[in-house]
Amino acid sequence: MSGKPWWHPDALEDRLPTLQRRAAILGAIRLYFLERGFDEVETPALQVSPGLEPHLKAFATTLADPLGDSQPLYLHTSPEFAMKKLLAAGLPRIFQIARVFRNGERGVWHHPEFTMLEWYRAWEGTAELMYDCAGLLRASLTAIGAETCRRGELRCDPFADWERLTVAEAFERDAGIDLLATAPDPLAPDRDRLAAAARGIDLH
Repeated sequence: MSGKPWWHPDALEDRLPTLQRRAAILGAIRLYFLERGFDEVETPALQVSPGLEPHLKAFATTLADPLGDSQPLYLHTSPEFAMKKLLAAGLPRIFQIARVFRNGERGVWHHPEFTMLEWYRAWEGTAELMYDCAGLLRASLTAIGAETCRRGELRCDPFADWERLTVAEAFERDAGIDLLATAPDPLAPDRDRLAAAARGIDLH
């Protein structure tokens, strides 16, 4: 990096390849969905409710009325609620590339403002969503001329066959926890049983 402000031409030149790859990926995502009969939607970022997720904190603002009244509003933490209204109204396949906002988040992998892809298939199951995940990743890599995904020294090949396993299978294999045994009654989950199993692998 040049050490200059991001808007300086030298700094932009350093970032330009990343910006171009991002644009290519967004184009590939749109093409993927449009070729499969999805409608792209754009729902309002301003909402009357901050949402019901207790672990997410919304940005609050105030809508000023020209007549002098005001109303509290919130920037959406995801477009989920508004998009599900469109599903209920009768749109069966929709997607959105939305700018979303989450207060109180800042770190290597978290930012208070970021871009989220959200899509829905009415009347279809998890298998179709799994195929979408594989197809989107492959389309994105193809758009930028890449063949593998990497994080640090880790590599994976999204063009190979994808492994499919249940959440319970993943817990058993990767954490050694019999997840279903921690919730013998699905209607009355036992948090203490899961906590005890987590302590058994040194998680608190």
